[in-house]
This record gives sequence, C-alpha cells and structure tokens, in this order.
Amino acid sequence: MLRTFLAGWLAAVFLSAGGALGQSASGPMVDASLVSDRSSVAPGETFHLALHQDITPHWHTYWRNPGDSGEATRLYLDLPEGWSEGEMVWPAPSIYSLGPLTNYGYENAVTLPVPVTVPADASPGPLTITAEGTWLVCEDICIPEDATFEITLQVGESVADAQGATLIEAAYAAAPDGARGIVAGLARAGDRLALTVSGEALSGGAETIRNLFFFPYEGGVITHNAAQPYRLEAGEGRIDLTPGFLTRNGINASHRGLLSWEERQGNGWVRRVAEITAGANDSVNGLPAPVAVQGGRAADGGAGGGVPAPAISFWQAALFALLGGLILNLMPCVFPILSMKALTIVQKRGAERAHARELGLIFGAGVIVTFLALGGLVLALRGLGGMEVWGFQLQEPWVVAGLAALMFLIGLNFLGFFEIGTSLQGVGGHVQGNDRAGAFLTGVLAVFVAAPCLAPVMASALAFALAQPPLASLTIFAFLGVGLALPFVIVSFEPRLLAFLPRPGVWMERFKQFLAFPMFATAIWLVWVLSVQTGAQGVLWILVLFLAISFAVWALRSTGMLSRAAGIAGVLLAAGALWTTANLEPAAIAAGDGEYEAWSPARVEELRNEGRAVFVDFTAAWCVTCQVNKLGALADSRVRSAFADNNVALLRADFTNRDPVIAQVLADHGAPGVPFYLMYPASGGEPEILPPLLTETIMIRAIEAAVRD
Repeated sequence: MLRTFLAGWLAAVFLSAGGALGQSASGPMVDASLVSDRSSVAPGETFHLALHQDITPHWHTYWRNPGDSGEATRLYLDLPEGWSEGEMVWPAPSIYSLGPLTNYGYENAVTLPVPVTVPADASPGPLTITAEGTWLVCEDICIPEDATFEITLQVGESVADAQGATLIEAAYAAAPDGARGIVAGLARAGDRLALTVSGEALSGGAETIRNLFFFPYEGGVITHNAAQPYRLEAGEGRIDLTPGFLTRNGINASHRGLLSWEERQGNGWVRRVAEITAGANDSVNGLPAPVAVQGGRAADGGAGGGVPAPAISFWQAALFALLGGLILNLMPCVFPILSMKALTIVQKRGAERAHARELGLIFGAGVIVTFLALGGLVLALRGLGGMEVWGFQLQEPWVVAGLAALMFLIGLNFLGFFEIGTSLQGVGGHVQGNDRAGAFLTGVLAVFVAAPCLAPVMASALAFALAQPPLASLTIFAFLGVGLALPFVIVSFEPRLLAFLPRPGVWMERFKQFLAFPMFATAIWLVWVLSVQTGAQGVLWILVLFLAISFAVWALRSTGMLSRAAGIAGVLLAAGALWTTANLEPAAIAAGDGEYEAWSPARVEELRNEGRAVFVDFTAAWCVTCQVNKLGALADSRVRSAFADNNVALLRADFTNRDPVIAQVLADHGAPGVPFYLMYPASGGEPEILPPLLTETIMIRAIEAAVRD
C-alpha cells in the first residue's frame, strides 16, 4: 500500500446485522456495506453482490487502475461450493490530482458489483455468505481500511431487493456498456502514442462531443499526469498520449481501457463511456496530430507529462556511462573496495605478467557481469510494473546487514584474527590458490557497494538507458562496468606503473592490517543505514549478527568436535539474526533536521500556492553522494542564508526504504535514482532539476532563479 501517505492503521470496524443489505462497516473515512440485488435467489440464476462505499466528502477511493499512486479496492467473497463469481464491474472513474500525481477513483459514494452464479442444484433455504473488503481512502493523506461482511440470502424463488438493486443498477449505468461499436488502435507517433478511435457513437463530431479521454486498465501504458490533446471529426477521433514505462520502448501488445467523452443532450452534456481494446501498432484513421488541447486534462491544468528520455545520443550516453564508471573509483562508497584492489596490486608485484593480466581481466569481467545483472534486474522489474530505481538493493535490510557483516569479517581477516584457507581472502583479492575467484568476487562486491552512488554525468546515462530497448540499455550498463574496472585493468596490463610502489617487505603486512579500518568504517556506515531503515531493533540484531560470526570464527579456529559444534551454532545464530533483520518492519523516517519538512506532493502544492519557492531533496541513508551533499553544499552557511533570506521552503523525501510514491516521481522526471533535487520557482511553472553533485555556486544560482520575477 501507499506507505508515504499512511496516517496510521486507523480502521475501527463496527459490524451490525442487516437484511439483504448485509452488514456494514464504519471506518474512519468510509462507511461500507455488502449489498445484493436479490433477497432470495433461484438455483441456476446469476445475481449481484456489491461493495457499496459512502465516502467522507473530499476523500476518494480508487479505480481498478489507481493511476500514479493508490491501491484498487478489492472484494473477496467466500462462496459455497459450486457457486462462482465473475469480474468486478467498475463504474467510470473521476480524476484526482495531488501535486505531480494523477489518480483515478471515486468520491462521495460508489457501488462495485460482482456477478455471482448460483448452481442449478443449490439446496433451498437460508444461506450466509461472508466477504472481506480492502480499500485505500485518500485526501492529503491516505488511510488503508478493511472490513468483514456477512449477508444472508434465501435460496428458492428469485426475489429482488429494491434498495440493493437500485444501487447496482446505477453502478451498471455508470460502467461501460461494451465497446458501443468503437474500434481503436494504438501506434507510435514520434515520441508520443496516437490512440485512434472510430465508430457510430462518435458520429456527431466536435459539434456534439467533447472531452475525449482515455483511462487505461493497466498502469504504465501512459503517463497519467500528461495532457491528452485530441482531434475529433465525424465518427473518428485521435488522442495523443505520453508513453508510460510499458510503451516507452515500443508497443508489444494490445491495451484495454475506457474511452470517456461527453455528449450534448438538449442544453446539457451527458457522460458516455465505452470499453475499447486498442490494437498494437494499429491506426483506424488518418487524422493528423491535434494542434491544441481541445479537451482532455493534465494534472496541473497544462501540458503536464513526465520528463522524456534525455535528449542525448546513444554514443553520448555510452561516453557518460564510461566517465561515470571512472569517477565511481573516487567515490567514498567504493573506497573499501579500492583498498582491496590496492592490496591485490601490491601483493602481485613481481608475479608473471600473463597472470597479472589474467586477474585484471577477470576482475573486469566480474564488474561488467554484475553491472549487466543489476541493470537487467531493474529493467525486468520495471517491465513487470515495478518502480525500481538504481541502488534499489540497499533498500533491503537483509542486504545492508549482510554487507555490513561481510565488511566486518574482511576487517577481522585483514587484522589476522583468522585464516580459513584462502576462501574469504579471495574476496579481497588474495593471491594464493583461489586468486581467480577472488578477482571476480572483488569485481562483484565493488559493483554492489558502488551501485547506490550516482557519480556526476552517470545520472544522464542511466536515465537514457532506462528509456531504451533492452539491448541498448544493457550496453550502457556494460560501459559503466568498463569505466569502473578500467584503472585496475590498465595497471594489471602495465606493471611498470607498480614502480611507484615501495618494494615488498614487512610494510605489506602492516598495510594489510591498516586496510581493516576502512572495512570497519564501512560496516559502521551500513549499521547506521540499517538503524534508519529498521530503528533500534535493526541495530540490536546486527550487533547479534556480529557477535555470532565472531564467535563462529573463534570456535572454528580450534580443532575437535566441540569446537566444530560451537562454530556451527554460531553460524546458525548468525543466520537467524540475518533472517530476523530481513523481517523487521520499516521504521518511520523523519524528514531530517528542523529546517526540512517531510515531503509529500500535497505539501509541495500547498507551499507553491503560498507563492514560495520550494526545494526538494530526494535522498536515502544508503546514498553516500546524498550525505556528501548534505555535509557540503546544503550545509554551507551562504546556501542556508540564501534559503532563509528568500523564504524558500525545504522538503526532504527519504527513499531509504521502499516508497512507491517517491519511485513514481523519480520515474516521471526520468531520474534513475537518488540523489535527486528539484527547485520549484516561486512564480509557478516546472521545477528545475539540479545535478546530483551540488556545489555552493549551483545552489545559490538555483535559489536566485527560483525567486526571480
């Protein structure tokens, strides 16, 4: 559910008996009841049960496709054996805007019928049906509500229930009545989608029809908050749509949805809806593109729409990816891995050149393969309807805890606390026996820790990659890997560069011991990230994890059955601590220091309506670049004075834990991840997107531009 808007689990359910109207449930914002259009049903007939909602004024629940955020209402029926149910009938929705988001749903009251078929051999007599309903109700905040219902019907002669039948008939009247003879097609038209429609129902043309609008059944087909300009002639229409993430790279399937319009009837206008299936890459008329918005709607009442893919070429994106990968070698989040690579270089001094080159290439392969795997996973999750962004793996507490434990173990190993063959040392690039596996695993670990960092110029490359077909996208990810691996590979191929290093000696062991401390520092940072994600419980269990692995290592250093048993017990305790950490509930995350408020789309709109410039910091605890900006440019006294002197509102959107609303906003702006910064001007209009790495000069100029008349 939409956790960012959660006001809390406030649903207090009150059940009371009823007749054919069944039971009702009074929640904080929705009074719900289970209704039927029959008080008595006949064997073999189809009747309707429905969830009826009376919604508090100014609040709304959601349609089958909620839009940019929200969650569709659900009704789960527990029917007797042999009884069957059909699909829920959805009345046509209304449009609700909340900041940059556009949602589809219902206000005041809605009835959602489900057809139910009685088996021909149903036994006569009274029958009780139970059901469970779940829904999300929103205004500026959202509250998840649920209720359990019972309804008792007679099986025998079919008898209508007047009150329930009236509600259900009204729901059907507001729902689409088939396709109404309309044929539709969907095709690419430049960087837009052209939805073409044709049929007798549209024969009146622009004289008698207005406000043509498309509601897709599936999220991701279009950008919901974009305008839908249309052109309408006798019997034919065309709506220009902005592609969503499912159609950004082409139209691979037909897409269903509602076509809504208003039709002149006497001196007024009546809404009509039809269910259409738009054939993929098909056009049913030759209407040119609309020259202006004749109708339709955008979230802000203007052009709206998400940010298109960056206007750069493939080779520019590849170059940016290569440069971004090179810069990642200098980012603080990669320093511990640089330490392991540096240790490998020192230890390989004097080795055969062919073997050194081999290890360099294997390390590079580990980097590139891991970049391709992470990139492929992001693309796959987006293709399945997810809103994943770069660095998503550190939103999982068990991943953060596991990396912290790994860094802790490597630090203990570097201090000489234990030696278990060469398997663990291979992770750090040890040169004996398992050095090939160690080189590859070092590359894997380098990417896993480096991925959450967005180096300068890397954001443009990632945004381009996520908007391209899979082959082009994965090529960009490969260039990122080449950039990260290149310095180490160059050194492995040019051993003369090692002449700048001191000769091997006792200092190497001291250097190895020194490298334990960057590992411990990284472990401390990851523990802090986990504390933000899961609170004090997470810190407790990761400390138990550290204790368990330390005990396991100590026990396994000794021989004998007792030591082995103790070591296995330590390993099991460590696994249990990691499992418990993975199942902890996310902690509530504060906006930050007193200068920043917690971000929400509604709060952005409130502040903009006051005529204030608004700065939004999209950040995460696991994003090292974010922390660098917080301690650097955003903490600069001149920047803070400029914020205060110009009455700039400061909001912080924390993405440490998963948040579908933040993910959607990032996707709408073409941002691959955090850090991400928006500066909304005081005079209105689109926000300025600031670069990932901030400076005092960048911030001062952005503030001045935002408050300039």
